Amino acid sequence: MELDILQPDFSVIINGETELVKERAISIRTTDEAGIMSDSCEIELDDFDDAFPIPRTEAVISVSLGYKGGELTKIGSYYIKEIDIDGARKTLKIKANAASKAMRSQKSKSHEGSMDNLISEMANEFDLDAAVSGDLEGLELEDFPQFAESDMNYMTRISQKVGAVAKPTDGHLVFADDMSAKSTSGKNLPTKNVDVSELGEYSCSFKETESGGAVGTVFANWYDKENGEYHMVKAGSGDPETELDEIFSSEKSALAAAQAKFKRVVKSNKTFRFTTGGRPDFFAESPIVFNGLSPKIPENWIISRVEHTLSTSGFTTSVECASLV
Repeated sequence: MELDILQPDFSVIINGETELVKERAISIRTTDEAGIMSDSCEIELDDFDDAFPIPRTEAVISVSLGYKGGELTKIGSYYIKEIDIDGARKTLKIKANAASKAMRSQKSKSHEGSMDNLISEMANEFDLDAAVSGDLEGLELEDFPQFAESDMNYMTRISQKVGAVAKPTDGHLVFADDMSAKSTSGKNLPTKNVDVSELGEYSCSFKETESGGAVGTVFANWYDKENGEYHMVKAGSGDPETELDEIFSSEKSALAAAQAKFKRVVKSNKTFRFTTGGRPDFFAESPIVFNGLSPKIPENWIISRVEHTLSTSGFTTSVECASLV
């Protein structure tokens, strides 16, 4: 049976309450992004009789979406950040994201050791499970102190430096190789195959990037203290060529920085956006292949952002994709 003739279904649990939420839900919108931009959700409820109890901030919301007659897909868990009351319309709007209040508290701290030890330490502090991809395990931190900034901001800086995805999601603190199309365990994520007939609106953008539209080669230098020698590593190939200013203390750190710069250019070079009937199985970092597109548009992409919207009007999914490295 085709998805567009199925009846949407959902489960939203707020403070242990689910039935009252289901009776009063007007709309549910969730976003899943590849990177530190924390996953979020927004739920609008009918409060015609002022009987819906206002949940406390930082209370946990659990959202699952799907279709009646089938198994619902867990989209994520979120901490409530804001509650808006519309007195004229008699509605409540609850806004939440996957980062707890503690993750946004500023602190100053020096970190030493490997990246996976750091993520495990942070995850334990927030009662989360650490999930570090194999490619990043053992990567040593350079001189990278945390000064008067939140753990979220600190992880943002680290992830940008080494080309990683860092974010809290559904009980885990994830630190994984960006645009790798792999899970944190190193396994390839399943490819989504989509026919053009399943798409609503779709568009593809080719834009000039910081390297003039081409990807080219990124070089990074590192200093071998034992031998007193400088070495160079690279990511990509061809022109234009870019050389990073920083001198790194290990080959692994230098290569991670070069690859991070290279990926940022690739990621911004081409973008594909589309809408389709509700697909709760779509999530960020999944590879996706399209059939039947114009020959001007590449077939292979990786999902960078997913927005699910379920309302009285139906269930739709909006997706943004980036170029594969």
